[in-house]
Amino acid sequence: MAAGDALNGVSVLVIEDESFTRMVLVRMLTGLGVAAVHQAADGESGLAAVDAHAPDLILCDVEMQPMDGFGFVRSLRGSSDPRRRVLPVVFMTNRADQDRLAEAEASGADAILAKPATPDTLRRVLNERLSAIA
Repeated sequence: MAAGDALNGVSVLVIEDESFTRMVLVRMLTGLGVAAVHQAADGESGLAAVDAHAPDLILCDVEMQPMDGFGFVRSLRGSSDPRRRVLPVVFMTNRADQDRLAEAEASGADAILAKPATPDTLRRVLNERLSAIA
C-alpha cells in the first residue's frame, strides 16, 4: 500500500486566514493523497464550508478574525447537528505549549498541530484522528 492510500476518499477542510499557508497545506494534503481539500479563511466561512462539503476532518488555525478557532469549535460542538458535534477538529498553532493544549481541549478540539506543519506531521495527525473515529 502506498503512503497516501489510507487517505484516499478522505475530505479535509482547511480553515486558515493566511492564504499562503492555506495554499501550502492544500498542496501537502493533496500530495498525501487526500481526495478532497476544501478551504475557508475564517471560522464563520468555515462553518458554511462544513455544511457545504461535509468534510471528514477539519484543520483549523487558532488565531483568526473575526471568528477564531476557539469560536469555530464552540459553535460546531454546540450545534444541534450530531455530526458537527463529533467532527474531528485539529487546531494548528504557532504556540503548541501546555496552556494552548489545555485551551484546545477545553474548547472541544481533538488535537493540536504545531506550525509549520510538515507532510509527516500532517499524515500522522490525519491518521490518528481518522482512526479514532473509524
